[in-house]
Amino acid sequence: MSRSSARRAQVEPLPALVAVAVVCLAVGAFATVRADVLPVAASDAPTEEVLADAVDAASPPDDVVVEPARLTASVVPAGYEANVTLTAGNREWTVGERPPPEAARASQRVPVRLADDRTRPGRLAVEVWS
Repeated sequence: MSRSSARRAQVEPLPALVAVAVVCLAVGAFATVRADVLPVAASDAPTEEVLADAVDAASPPDDVVVEPARLTASVVPAGYEANVTLTAGNREWTVGERPPPEAARASQRVPVRLADDRTRPGRLAVEVWS
C-alpha cells in the first residue's frame, strides 16, 4: 500500500466549504425566483371562517355528518357573497351565486349523509368574494 492511498478520495476543507456554500446559494436563488413567479392570494376574504360555518350549518346539532338538504350560502359575513358546493362520489349539490374567477377558495373533506341513510366521503368547498 503506497503512502498516497491513505489520502485518496479526500477533499481539502476549503473547497468542500465553497461547494456547500454554492449549493446553498443556488437553492436560495431558486426559491426566490419561484416565490416571485407563483401568484399570491390577493384576497382577504374569510374563507376558513365561512368554511367552518358552512360545515356547522350543514350538519345537524351534535352530529358531524353533512346533509345536502341543509346546505346554505347565508353563512358569509356582511359585504361578502359565497358559493357552497358539496360533492360525494359523482353527486354534487351547490347553493349560492356563480363565483367569479378571482374568488377565494377553501375546502374540507366531510362525511355526507345520502338520502337512503348511507354515509359517504365527500368534500365541502366554499368560494367567497366581495
